[in-house]
Amino acid sequence: MRKALAGALALGVFLFASLAFGAATFADDPGDDNAAPDVTSVSVSEAPDGMLTLVVRVGNYQSLPADSWFNFWFDLDSNPLTGDEGDEALVRYLADGGIDFYLWDGAALTERTSTGMTGQFAAGVLTLVAPESSFGRLSTFGILAVSARAQSFAETEFIATDFAPDRGRSTYTGAAPGSFPDPSADQDAAPDITSVRVSDAKDGWISIAVATPNYATLPGEAVLLFSLDLDNKASTGDNGAEGLITVIGGEIQLERWDSRAETWVGDELPTRLRVRNAGNVVTVDLHSSELVDEARFGFSVTAADLDLGSEEILGADFAPEDGTFWRYALTNRPALRLLATKAFGAPAQPRAGRPFTISLPVSRSDTKRGITNGTVTCNVAADRTKVRSTGRVRAGRGECSLIVPAGTGAIRGSLTVRSGGKSVTARFSFKVR
Repeated sequence: MRKALAGALALGVFLFASLAFGAATFADDPGDDNAAPDVTSVSVSEAPDGMLTLVVRVGNYQSLPADSWFNFWFDLDSNPLTGDEGDEALVRYLADGGIDFYLWDGAALTERTSTGMTGQFAAGVLTLVAPESSFGRLSTFGILAVSARAQSFAETEFIATDFAPDRGRSTYTGAAPGSFPDPSADQDAAPDITSVRVSDAKDGWISIAVATPNYATLPGEAVLLFSLDLDNKASTGDNGAEGLITVIGGEIQLERWDSRAETWVGDELPTRLRVRNAGNVVTVDLHSSELVDEARFGFSVTAADLDLGSEEILGADFAPEDGTFWRYALTNRPALRLLATKAFGAPAQPRAGRPFTISLPVSRSDTKRGITNGTVTCNVAADRTKVRSTGRVRAGRGECSLIVPAGTGAIRGSLTVRSGGKSVTARFSFKVR
């Protein structure tokens, strides 16, 4: 991946100045950032009396701000394919000491009583105690601790977060890192990336803030490159990346990977993208609409120092160091939509007097997975006569089943699927054999 990134820098950066920019640059005073509680470690222990204890150490707050909270996600069966994106339980600790508890019921996380659970935040340490029986049978499990802090500005609410660990889950015996760490002073002459913090707001804007302690503002020969894994698939794009944000000389540009031409092309205007640089922090704001409604995305950041005369890269700093992507899940996810493909029949062509089923594959925009429940309304006609049919949801599809009347020339109509408070309708037409 580093070779690909270096190639993109060498090829793309020097074309940058000749391209049109559709975004504005904004300055921001230092010290006005909305910092989430900085998780530095997470430890888990079990007591003989059946109580589970979580201890979270925070580096930047001795007392918890009133607008902060912690989410603890539990992968109880250590299987990322089950539960709510891998997790079967959620415990939320609020700044006022309140505790919310949710448990997977086979279809969704549902709120349960938090009886027996206690929590206290003091001197920069959160201690949370819960009965193991609340989670069912516990053995080895995965855990993700997420701290969050909200900040309101006019009619917009910003939410900053810190994930521990920054990818995946920690086992119950391990300690977790905090807030996308990157080793300090591991660069040559490039801007030294020491931390990256991501947050998103209800208005759809996502902020990626990169700390560069060796530069209050980036010099003209410095460049930041953000590689975006928009579809969460390592096999697509350029080494997994479908989006590329370049920041240089106070300008910013978004490019997308053209799989047919196998090259990067400029994003079609208008691009909802902006940058600001002040107080040793470069902040890129990207609207979630540029993510094609993805609820999660992966990203990496490369900083480089360029010799503009020889067009050589003098030094680079990669974050993360191993060339992979950090993952971020939107706190304010896009509104749910039902996504339907083309309806099909089984058998492919109906026959008079025989059973026939019309199927419409439907998935959720937030999970990209097929629906698991809902209702189906069937409006089916044999030629111009309405036909009785039965609708149901099965295996990620809405289905309408019927018996094709004798003498029918064509089956036509529509199928409406309702799930999660949303609906989608598709029309169909089949010639009868």
